Amino acid sequence: MLTGYLIAEQSGGEDRLDPLSDLIPAVIRRLPTFEMADPAQVPMVTGVLVAAAMGMDTVAWRDQFGQIPPEEVLVHGFVLWLLADLFDSLVGRPGAIDRMMRETFDSMAAELS
Repeated sequence: MLTGYLIAEQSGGEDRLDPLSDLIPAVIRRLPTFEMADPAQVPMVTGVLVAAAMGMDTVAWRDQFGQIPPEEVLVHGFVLWLLADLFDSLVGRPGAIDRMMRETFDSMAAELS
């Protein structure tokens, strides 16, 4: 979902972020900044990002490989952090993704009430 927002939020100009050549490599390159990021988990996390960039159901894509080990879950968390930071930077508003997610969850809760 967040990868889709990052791709969709950009203008159609020449500096548009390409998910396969720009977004995914940028996120993967920053993973080593997290000391607890296990490099052995990078191939699976990259696969999830590629699935997201291609508009696939990332949960279904990942589930085909079995149970997710804790080490992988941690790296997915770091990826979400990096994507949120990138989104905030692209729109020039710190905390923008947090506000958007809160609004989404509030809307979902209102629909269930």
